[in-house]
Amino acid sequence: MKSKERDSKGMKKEFWTAEKLLGLSAIIISLSTLFVMAYQTNLVRKQQYMSVYPHLDLTNFNSGSLNYKYVLTNEGVGPAFVKEIHVKEKNGQAHESLVAYVEGALSEEDSIAIHYSDLYAGRLIPAGEEIILFGLSDNSYLNSYNLPPNTVEGAETLRSLLNDESIMIEIVYESIYGERWSINNHSYSPTKH
Repeated sequence: MKSKERDSKGMKKEFWTAEKLLGLSAIIISLSTLFVMAYQTNLVRKQQYMSVYPHLDLTNFNSGSLNYKYVLTNEGVGPAFVKEIHVKEKNGQAHESLVAYVEGALSEEDSIAIHYSDLYAGRLIPAGEEIILFGLSDNSYLNSYNLPPNTVEGAETLRSLLNDESIMIEIVYESIYGERWSINNHSYSPTKH
């Protein structure tokens, strides 16, 4: 037969004393505080990552006109660090750059006077920055070098080259926290890696 604990006066002792309840309450409050702090830290980290989120976008402007431009824009709130550029055709042929692809695809008969800005690994694209990757040269430039004027057909040829389904243009970039993203000419939004 088990003996029950009794105090010095012969009374039965209570298991849940005030000290035990106070101690258990302190442990529960401490664990709750730890959980809330971990949750808040996670939210702050997510907020920090989103506050520097770069969002690159490839866009055609003024299609079908002599003011045609193919533009890369950082629509995000943080800078984008370009890590890789891939220009590949469906047949597997790779090109060293977008400029090399366009220059190789244009012929003498196309007679399109263009200006461009090439992308390369290591390039920084600040938030809100717009880079004209390709555009038709304006008449003042053409006149100063005695070049024939661009045509709407030439503008359409350039646009067709840059938007051809058989070419994949992919830009891989990172945020300042090292989050890796990519955008290509066939998607509407970046993909996180």
